[in-house]
Amino acid sequence: MYSSRKKSSNIHLVSGKEGAGRSILVVEDDAVALDLLAEILRRNQFRVWVASSVDMAIGLLEKTAVDLVLSDLRMPDRDGMDLLRHIRENNSDLPVVLLSAFGDEHLWVEALSAGAVDLIPKPFKKQEIIDVINRTLSGRG
Repeated sequence: MYSSRKKSSNIHLVSGKEGAGRSILVVEDDAVALDLLAEILRRNQFRVWVASSVDMAIGLLEKTAVDLVLSDLRMPDRDGMDLLRHIRENNSDLPVVLLSAFGDEHLWVEALSAGAVDLIPKPFKKQEIIDVINRTLSGRG
């Protein structure tokens, strides 16, 4: 049950309460994973924006300030690396955490070199997501 939900195509704000904690954009093409991540974050008092594609996420970032981006690395069309590069070019201090089910070490090194602050392997544990996000946001002040 959400008290606030604004929809625009497949981009919407999911928030437990108006004025809830820091704002996170979750980008995930798998609807089940997207809903799960949004629920985990909402229950931990984050304001959660969700987008099902990189293009939708970029559109949202042009209009809305968020404190962190949590994105799947592999998606059809444009992927998490495309989003990471776009964010680094346009908002270099916005932290990006990537998720991936693939254990490609070369891709992980590339993502960290491109500016991802952390990488979380899938399947993930709920607490792992919260710990990484809290650690990342506390480092931002």
